[in-house]
Amino acid sequence: MNETRIGSLGSVFKQVLVLFGLYTLIANATFLIGYHFLPEGFLRNSPITTSGQIANQPESFAEQFALTLLFNLGFQVGLIIILNFNQVKGMPAAYLVPLYLAIMGGLIPGSNSFVASDLDQYSVREGLALAYSIGMLETLGFILIIAGTVPCGVYQYHSWWQLSKPTQLMRIRDIRLKRWEWLAILAGVLLVICSSYRETLMAFGML
Repeated sequence: MNETRIGSLGSVFKQVLVLFGLYTLIANATFLIGYHFLPEGFLRNSPITTSGQIANQPESFAEQFALTLLFNLGFQVGLIIILNFNQVKGMPAAYLVPLYLAIMGGLIPGSNSFVASDLDQYSVREGLALAYSIGMLETLGFILIIAGTVPCGVYQYHSWWQLSKPTQLMRIRDIRLKRWEWLAILAGVLLVICSSYRETLMAFGML
């Protein structure tokens, strides 16, 4: 067995289903926690919600769209790939990304902590349509990219508590992706571009 695939959830399709299922379950649970137990706007001025605020500064639609893509495709996808160079006890480190997105994706709307908008201005149908066509679409794109880049595991750590002296499984130049993995990455990139475009439309009040 290819050692870099130990601990993966199987095929790309199975990984996507499991990761997206976990994301949905955790996001729904943390939404209820944020709604019932956190004060409104609890995370509004925190680094978590203001980290991408630079994308709200430009006045040009094209410039804002470019900055949103830079953050989502440049920073976020770059982080995913770097994380997937590492495995801990066979688990790709980028599997932690959907878990983080799920927690924040539930707590932020649950506590109405958006920086640029207020959920009260949208009806239930409008809010769900925006959530599904922007945040959920973007997350699915990230999950597809995570599943497609699992074979990039170069370093194996043997404990979550001792992240030192990893075992090198292979060299970066030895990484080989299969056709379905490339297709997953391509589909993920397209979904991130689509969600970034809709996010820019929303920022300009065009949705």
